[in-house]
Amino acid sequence: TDSELDQNLSDRLGLGSSDTLTNGSHRGDVAAAKRLAKRLFHLDGFRKSDVSRHLSKNNDFSRMVAEEYLSFFSFTGLTLDQALRTFLRQFALMGETQERERVLSHFSRRYLECNPKALPSEDAAHTLTCALMLLNTDLYGQVGTIEVCELKH
Repeated sequence: TDSELDQNLSDRLGLGSSDTLTNGSHRGDVAAAKRLAKRLFHLDGFRKSDVSRHLSKNNDFSRMVAEEYLSFFSFTGLTLDQALRTFLRQFALMGETQERERVLSHFSRRYLECNPKALPSEDAAHTLTCALMLLNTDLYGQVGTIEVCELKH
C-alpha cells in the first residue's frame, strides 16, 4: 500500500518523528524533499521506474520533491522537444493519465522558468508538451493504448 511504501521511504530517508507520514501525505519537510529528489535524480537506491511514482502523487510532499527534482535540470536555451527528451531520459514516465500529466506539468513549469520568453504561459508549455507526447505515441506506438495527457481544447 502507499502507506507502507511511504513508511519504507521514511525509514530510508531517516526522517524523524516530526516528519510523520500519514495516509500517503507528508508534512511539509523541505529538507526531506531535497534529500529524496537528489537520490531520485542520481538513482541512489532507486530505479528509473521508481522516479515517476514519487513525482506524480497529488500531495504537498510529492510536489516539493518534484520541484526539487526538476531543479537538477537546466533547460535554458533548449527547445521544448530537446528539453523533454533530456527530462525523459532520466526516468520512466509511468502511471495513470492524471499521474503522468502531473509529472509533465512539473516539467512544463520548470521549462518556462529556464526559458521565460519561449512560450506565452505555463499552460501553453504544458499543452505543447502533451501534444509532443501524444505525437510521439502515435508515431512510435505503444503496446495497447496509453493516454499521456488529456488535452483540453
